[in-house]
Amino acid sequence: MKMAYITDTKPTLGAAIWSALQTAGSAVLRFFEDITLASSRVEIINAMQDMDDETLRSRFNISRDQIVSYVFRDKLVP
Repeated sequence: MKMAYITDTKPTLGAAIWSALQTAGSAVLRFFEDITLASSRVEIINAMQDMDDETLRSRFNISRDQIVSYVFRDKLVP
């Protein structure tokens, strides 16, 4: 016959503080990741702006006014 054991765990102040620090740390890391990605995307946009219309159309099949939406297509809501 197996017995069931019940343990009563109560959240401690230390656990709550540690959880808050982890959440804040994750938010800071996401912030810096977003800045890094945005910086590299600006470089891509500038490079595409320097291309002529024919090159944009042949390489990416877009017009000049579609550059930003093309570069940020993974962030835009469909």
